[in-house]
Amino acid sequence: MNKQERYDIRRFGARLAVFLLMVSAIIGFACICLYQAGEIRAFSSYIHPLQQGQLFGLAYSNYDKTYKFHMTDEVERPQVLALGSSRIMQVKRSVVNPDYSFYNAGGAIQNVRELALFVSKLHDSPQLILVNVDQWWFNRAYIDEDQPYSASVYDEPEWDASKLGRCVCDFYLDLSRGKIDLAKVFGSHHIGLNAICNENGFAADGSRYQGDMIMAPEAQEDYNFKHVLGRIRHGNQRFQYGDKPDGSLTGALDDFLSQCAARQIKVVAFLPPFAPYVYEKMMAMGRYGYMALLYDMLRPVFERHEGCSLYDFTDVTDTGAHNYDFDDGFHGSEIIYNGMIRQMVRQDSTLAPFFVSEQEMDRLDSVYVSKNIHYHSL
Repeated sequence: MNKQERYDIRRFGARLAVFLLMVSAIIGFACICLYQAGEIRAFSSYIHPLQQGQLFGLAYSNYDKTYKFHMTDEVERPQVLALGSSRIMQVKRSVVNPDYSFYNAGGAIQNVRELALFVSKLHDSPQLILVNVDQWWFNRAYIDEDQPYSASVYDEPEWDASKLGRCVCDFYLDLSRGKIDLAKVFGSHHIGLNAICNENGFAADGSRYQGDMIMAPEAQEDYNFKHVLGRIRHGNQRFQYGDKPDGSLTGALDDFLSQCAARQIKVVAFLPPFAPYVYEKMMAMGRYGYMALLYDMLRPVFERHEGCSLYDFTDVTDTGAHNYDFDDGFHGSEIIYNGMIRQMVRQDSTLAPFFVSEQEMDRLDSVYVSKNIHYHSL
């Protein structure tokens, strides 16, 4: 090897070292930020009580189901449990009698079969489970397309090292788009970039807080229900068409209720509401006949179990509910859910001890109204 060749090798080695150092620095900086934000920590580190005002909202991992189960089972052990999909996340601790512990496990359930699985894995039994039963859980078109089920859904996830590269890439992509504020990353007590940068996440009681929607509702994807109306036009994303409800999964619902009865858990279930404008559009289309038949199909299942009841809030048009009080086309705000709880307590006096008085509910509603939160202009 001559002198020139040795020089070229040394020069290549120096350049390679500089390159590797730069790559390491780039990856290392992202990892420091991601760890500081809570995005790449062990799952077990998330299972602890949140501070008042603290939010849990990861951007690059969807641990919602597992997080809600382990928080319910290992940390909160509530006497009153709100259970279901995102359509129960708006129920807050403030509406529950302070003599009872409460946690909102909304987001832990995405299909009816997961209800029995969730309860079967709980070590302690709540006294009351308030649960939403989404209409599309019994629509065959949705079941076939969007309703996967796994018996391991609540198992603690293991860290996947291959995921780190994706997180680093996503971090720099979001940073280049101005979605990440580094000052907030190193100055916030929230967990997860969605919580830190957008004020979106689960609060200490498990309920959902959406800060970006509160600050700028007109900038949201479903402002004035435009996104949901698109789903209705195309018959997709939970809004698949159906003439009759599918009764094949009533057995899964019966299994859930049987488990609750055996553990002396009172169950109050409801078919959750659509914004009046959205419901009107759905009914005018004439392709959602299954919804009108669903309550009558499910009611006998509940009647077979003592202490279990079902309410139908699919159509809240006649209750005075306002379109602007819905987060989007199928998620009511807290004032909508306070009104639903008020109606359920009026119809079933045994629920009264679990919730605050009507006077306190009125006060909570007044506080909500005083904030002048109108999510839509309709």
